[in-house]
Amino acid sequence: MKMILLTLFITFLMANCQLENSQEVSPEMAKLEGKWRLSKIGYGFPPPNGPTEYIPTYQEILEFNTLKGTFTRTKDGKVIETSNIKISNLSDGGISKKEALIFEKDNTYSFYSFTENPVYLVLYQPTPIGAVLADGNSYFYEKVK
Repeated sequence: MKMILLTLFITFLMANCQLENSQEVSPEMAKLEGKWRLSKIGYGFPPPNGPTEYIPTYQEILEFNTLKGTFTRTKDGKVIETSNIKISNLSDGGISKKEALIFEKDNTYSFYSFTENPVYLVLYQPTPIGAVLADGNSYFYEKVK
């Protein structure tokens, strides 16, 4: 009987340890979860009387695994970039800060936001950590269902 109680007690302790070690995903990261398809590119500094956005002729998919903190970019079905990711508040070149997605592998960041109607994940052109890019493009991604 003592052996059964001891076994149950040890099992209970191990289960609690596993639950406590599970990784929590922040609400910001949870919004990114899944696959996103590039729909359009907004020019940061369009030429006079020129187009303000571009519809890409290739297929680009971003996949975020927020539990693992990873990111994969595929272009026309081929993986072209992978990285660990995190979210941080960075200076936007002035006194204010914005949420940025940090790509740890190449030490770059991209400011991001979400539009409401239609729902897009908008990523600003990637920039090296510590630098400020004032006229980069914006990349609009739609959630893949």
